[in-house]
Amino acid sequence: MSKKFINQMVRTDRKITLIGRNGQAEGQLVDLSLEQAGVISQRGAKEGTELELVFEIPALDTFVTLHIKATVSHRHNSENSIYLKLKFDNLSYDDNKALTDFLDYKNRLLKLGQQKYSDLH
Repeated sequence: MSKKFINQMVRTDRKITLIGRNGQAEGQLVDLSLEQAGVISQRGAKEGTELELVFEIPALDTFVTLHIKATVSHRHNSENSIYLKLKFDNLSYDDNKALTDFLDYKNRLLKLGQQKYSDLH
């Protein structure tokens, strides 16, 4: 992955489970980078709360289930849910490899879409 894309968030729409000391909640993973994730959930958590994120992505020619430790770095209420920004603590080598592959794929799709759009105009 080029350095340009390391911190770039890509949009996605995947189911995610947030696991904390006091229980767990289901949500939607809506933004993702190598350093953090954006999640919409019915249950919130305070900034500084440590959670485990469990979600599946298509990567490395299969579907990979990731279990990533993260800390809530931002939260705000939206219409009927709560948006959480979660900063990854320490990615394992395998999680980093799978995320890199998935983000490369998403960035290639984005670039192709932009290229097709510019070709039309």
